[in-house]
Amino acid sequence: MRNAIRDRIIEEVEDFGARVYEPYMPDANTEKPYAVIVMGGEAETNMRYGFDVPVRVWVYVDKTSFSDVDSLLAKVINALNGVELEADDLKFGLRYTGSTDDMYDETWKALTRQANFVTETIRGG
Repeated sequence: MRNAIRDRIIEEVEDFGARVYEPYMPDANTEKPYAVIVMGGEAETNMRYGFDVPVRVWVYVDKTSFSDVDSLLAKVINALNGVELEADDLKFGLRYTGSTDDMYDETWKALTRQANFVTETIRGG
């Protein structure tokens, strides 16, 4: 699932190049802009054969302007919201549920904000 989301972001948000990472992979020296995908645990749904997974996508840019964060976050939301993806016999959709406040990450020397999604997943097979 994570790789399908990563591939979709890379395909749709050219600004990142291939710089879409898992947590703890980038550091203060990582070229910006980039995104980090954080997956939550599975949660039951009302669907008989499904489960939901929270997905958070953090966007990081150089210490320039939060307008750069806004622009990239909008591209990530447009790339993922309402899209059906498939991974390992799973079909799943992503629904945007909001974002966090603007932040400056002192450790990574970057402006950042997180977009929140929930998967709407149907188990395959």
